[in-house]
Parts: sequence; C-alpha cells; structure tokens
Amino acid sequence: MKIIQNFLLFSFFLFVTTNLYAGLGDTEMSPGGWKRNIEVNEIEEIDEEEKEKEVIDNNNDFKAIELKEIDANTIGTMTTDEGGLSYDMWTGSKRNIIQDYLKSIPINKQSDLAIELFKKILLSNADVPESDNDSADFLLIRINKLIELGDFENAKSLIDLIPNIDNEEILVKKAEINLSLNNFDLVCSDVEINRTKYKKNLFWRKVEIFCQILNGETNKANLALSLLKEEKGFNDENFLIIIDSLVYKEEISDESLDDLNLLNLAMTRIANISIKESYILKEDPLVLTMIYRMPNAPIKLRIEAMEKSKKLLNLPTETIEEIYNSYDVKEKDKKISLDDNILLGSETQAILFQMAIAEDNKEKKARILKKSLELGLINGNYKLISKLNLNSLLEIKPSKNLSWFANHATKSLLVSNKIEEAMNWYEILKKEKDKDAELFNYFIEIWPIIEFYKFKNKEKEYDNISQNEILKSINKLQSQNENFEFNTLGFYVLEILGVEINPEFWLIKLNNQETESKQMPDTSLISLLKYSSNNKKVGEAILLILMSLNGKNFNQLHPFFLQIVISSLNQIGLEEKAFDLAFETLIEKN
Repeated sequence: MKIIQNFLLFSFFLFVTTNLYAGLGDTEMSPGGWKRNIEVNEIEEIDEEEKEKEVIDNNNDFKAIELKEIDANTIGTMTTDEGGLSYDMWTGSKRNIIQDYLKSIPINKQSDLAIELFKKILLSNADVPESDNDSADFLLIRINKLIELGDFENAKSLIDLIPNIDNEEILVKKAEINLSLNNFDLVCSDVEINRTKYKKNLFWRKVEIFCQILNGETNKANLALSLLKEEKGFNDENFLIIIDSLVYKEEISDESLDDLNLLNLAMTRIANISIKESYILKEDPLVLTMIYRMPNAPIKLRIEAMEKSKKLLNLPTETIEEIYNSYDVKEKDKKISLDDNILLGSETQAILFQMAIAEDNKEKKARILKKSLELGLINGNYKLISKLNLNSLLEIKPSKNLSWFANHATKSLLVSNKIEEAMNWYEILKKEKDKDAELFNYFIEIWPIIEFYKFKNKEKEYDNISQNEILKSINKLQSQNENFEFNTLGFYVLEILGVEINPEFWLIKLNNQETESKQMPDTSLISLLKYSSNNKKVGEAILLILMSLNGKNFNQLHPFFLQIVISSLNQIGLEEKAFDLAFETLIEKN
C-alpha cells in the first residue's frame, strides 16, 4: 500500500512540473535531476513582454502627470504641423499686455487675412506667460473672440479640450453655442448638473424647463416654471409666451415678439412660431447664425443675417445658393438698376444671383454680374459673391465687345482660382487698353495683379506687358487729351515685394496731383509693431497688426503701413501671409 502511495505522489509531482513549465522548451531527466531546455528566443520573448509592460506603466504614469500639470490656457486645436503658430509664440511677452491686446481688438469683418491671422492666434497650442492667478481667463478671452468671429465649431472644440470645466461663464458659452447650432441634445445633457451647481443663475433653470418640454416631461416643466415665476430677478416675458405656445400649442402673433435672446429664438423654432420680417437683428454672431438656419424665419431676414455677417460665416456655397434660390423674385425686383451707384437692400444679391442664372443674353448676364461683384466689394464679401456666381461667369466667353467687363471677370476668376480663364479675359484688356482712358484704367487695375502672379510663381510664365509699354500708352492717351485716374497702389505693393518700378510712374502721380486719403494707424502702435517684429514676438506682432487695422481692410490704410506690415510678417516667419496680404490688397481695392 505504501508503494502505491509513493507511486501516486511521484506521478502527481511529474504532472505539476510538466504543466508548470508548459511551453518553455523541453524537459529531460539528467543525473542532476529534471532539466529544462529553454530556448534563447523564449527568454527574449519573456523579457520583451516585461519591458512592454514596464513602458506602458511608465507611459501611464507620464500621462497622469501630464494631465495634472496641464494649464488650460495653453490648449489649442492647431499645432504647427496643422498650420498653427509656434508653441513659443508668446516668448518675451507679458501676460497682462497680450490679454489687454486681445480684449481690445475689434472683430474684423472686412479682411480674410485678418480673420485668418486672428484664428491662428486663438486656436494655436501655445505656452502662455505666467500669471499671478491660475484662472482660465486667457482661455475665456480666446473663446469669446472665436464666438465674436462666428467660428462656433472651433470655439466648441476648444471648450471640449478643457478637463473638468468649473468656470460657469465657459459653460454658458458652451450652452449658447449648442443652442445656436441646434444641438439641443448637447444643451440638455448636463443642464441639471449646472442648474444644481449654479443656483443663482436663472439661465440654467430656463434651459432646464425647455429641455423638460423637449423630453415630454410637462409636469416637471410646469412645476419648475411656477417656482421660476416667483423669483424676484425673473422678468423674461417672451420666455413665458413661448413656453405657453410649446406646452398648450397656442398660436401667438409674431408681432408681439421683439428682442429675443438666443434661448427664446431656439424655442420659437421648436414651437414653429414665425419671426416677423421686420425683426431687428442684433450684431451678435450667435444670433445671426441661428437666424439664417431657422426655417421659421422669413427668407429675407435669413439673407439679411448672412449679409450682416459679411466674411464671418464660413458657409458652404451650396447652403447660400439654396437660401438665395428660396427668395421669391418678383417682376418689380427684376427692374433693379444695374447702372446707378446706389445702395440696395440685403436681398439684392439673391435677386442678382437668380437673374444671372436665368439670363440667356451674354451681355445682359455680364451687366448683372458686374453689379453683383461691385456690391461684393462694397459690402466686404467679394470672394463669396465671386464663388457663388462662378458658373454664370464661366458661361460668358471673353470678347472685345465685353471689354468693359474684362477687369471684373479677371479679378473674380483669380479669386476663384480659375487662373487660365482669368488670363483669357486679361488678354482682352491688353488688346483694348489704348482705345480710351476708361479701358486703360481697367487694364492698369489688373496689370499689377498679373505681375504679382509672375513674381510669386516664377516657375510659371504669365505673359504681361512691360512697364515701358505702359508708359507709351500713357503718353499716347495724354497726347489725345484723355483724362484718366492713375492709382499707383498696385505699383507700390509690387515695389514693397522687391519688384523694381520705373520712377516715371511716381512722377505721373505727382503731376496728376492725387491727394493721399489713406489713413495711418497711431504712431505708437506702429512703433510697438516694429519692436515686436524685431524681437520675434510672433503673437504680439500679429495682435498689433490687427489692432492697427481697427476692423478695416488693408487697402483702406496708407501704403507705408502696408510696407511695415509686410516687413513684420516676413520678420516673424510668415512670408506666405505677406503674399496673401499683397494679393488681397490688389484684388479688393476699390
């Protein structure tokens, strides 16, 4: 019996050791006992697994430390690889100074380049100078400016990057953005938490009531509304009127609704309450964005919202086409004057857009497009209008009978990046320039733009007329006593970029006794800009450029200032933006 027990014990031991080393080489009996033949590659695999586990653990530790130490003011949605500015763009700058600059910069609706530069400042991931407090004040300023710029998607993306938001003002902005974009599910997702946390702010209680109605919780909404009415600080009569319509499906007169806030506007959409055509729009990008999207707003008001936004709303062309085509063009609308230089209503571009599409006569179509493009220059949305009317423009074949339209066609096609088609129209101008002073002026307006293309794209050959040939044309016109206006801004921009200009052009300007009406920014701003550029303070230099513009387009300011700005952009490593500035100035001067 004892022998059997020993045998069973020995078998059990053999089974355990075999499974214990399963997969690790072979097992054999040797004089020294059991021996494991573990292969070298198996040892390396074990070591690699241990190393990988160690690396993962270390990385997790690093990430935990990184998240704990991150400063919310430094976050951004753009890195340098994605077109953002450098992480050290604020090096050498003081926190309080750049915050004051940011707050005081007016939103520019005129210049595409100014808008682009400002967005780079606001969205770039960058180290921020230290402050006496740890608040997210710098980040909040950036979010507010993005909202003022109408860039709600990026403002929302910036907010979403903030870990554990505990700033009520940022949370309100987040809710307002989602209201404007009709993201009601996101608005309602955390409203109860915010209402509980920020009890003094009635905004959260009103939003929660709206959300309860959306979710079919009418009894809860009525109870919350009763309590809200008892609050001393509550005085939103529009809210009560619209809530009644939502709950009891009562029809209300649109004439009774004025000065609606963002929440009230969102509620009118759900209640399908029509907004009156005479409703006075606020200069608020959040409101303008909501209005142009609202099916319960009249099409004329939606178009007005787009016009007021100028270059701020980055809308798809198809969306604007749809809104323009929704406008009911009447016979009286088609009698719009195409020649008189008068200011027209906000719906004018929609009328001209439809007229251009419907017109079969190419000369009449060209006159319609000319009027539309001229209004685009005046209203600060030339690029948008060019893209909207591109298909109509491409239907018109260049001809000398349409030489009066050639400069408008050339510029519009260049803006739409239709270079070859633009050059075909420019050929008409070159051939017809000597006929009279008006055609020469059209030609001389485009000549610097083509020279700019030659200068920027040296690998491509753009055929253009020499400066000496232009001077011959001028002498010929002068001998015929032709009066012409000679704007030398384009020549000056070329000279800034390094193109040698014949001095006779400057003499012609002096002889014509042109008065320089362009403005120069404050000399202190110019001195600060030069200092920041010389010291490679990238962010600060851009802010000073935007402050100097004061909401204007670059072509509205003195040529000497353009020279300073181009030089500054080159100094801080934004040479490509210096070219963009030159092109924008040449295209949109009027």
